[in-house]
Amino acid sequence: MDPLYILCMPVSHPGYVVPGSLKVKCEQCPELVFVAPSSWLIRHDNPGAKIICMKCALSEMESEGGEIMDITPAQAEEIREYKQSNEN
Repeated sequence: MDPLYILCMPVSHPGYVVPGSLKVKCEQCPELVFVAPSSWLIRHDNPGAKIICMKCALSEMESEGGEIMDITPAQAEEIREYKQSNEN
């Protein structure tokens, strides 16, 4: 079975942070990343999934191949909530 990675935005990257996100260390480098609640659900359902930063993910894909999966319904809902909060 191919490894499963949960790609997370580095804390150092400016921009939106999903409410309820936690800061954790990338499992492949010292970078701190934000892990959204929906990503914790993925991790719960896939205990072997590694939480990694975008830089490590792209490096891994370059050397090992792989693909980025579609966003989950929970992730889409987090995006909708963000967009709605900015419209008000």
